[in-house]
Amino acid sequence: MAALVSAAAANEYPEGKQKWLVLERQGARFPEIVTVLATLPAPEVRAKFPVLLQVSWGYAPLANGLPTEEEIVRGRDLYANLDRIFGQGGIYAMSRTGAGGRTMYYYVANSGSNAEALRQYFDSLSPISVKVTKHSDPEWNSVREVLNGVN
Repeated sequence: MAALVSAAAANEYPEGKQKWLVLERQGARFPEIVTVLATLPAPEVRAKFPVLLQVSWGYAPLANGLPTEEEIVRGRDLYANLDRIFGQGGIYAMSRTGAGGRTMYYYVANSGSNAEALRQYFDSLSPISVKVTKHSDPEWNSVREVLNGVN
């Protein structure tokens, strides 16, 4: 990550209040904004949420690749609904925004338990192209790599 922009507000998680980092880096053509937990949760918390779900979608970008105000509002709605769907069965850990796309990273206990709720939610939206991928990441290496790259 090229530069730390600011430390953001805390959110509630199983281990208590968690601080966030808002980072900006310059990609090949466009900047990327990364919001990430400031620290990894305790090992026992990570062990409860070993599966990483990545929820990605595209948007019509501004000239610098970042979202328009309309897309920011839509993103807030998506975040709120995904938080509701995952509830206590998942932890929102990171997002990446830039170059016309956004990806949210959730660590979950069981990816299958939310599949139907996710399908119903995305089916209820006006047409949007969303990609949901999952893989095992019990050590939370996706978040760890970002945190290790912070100067």
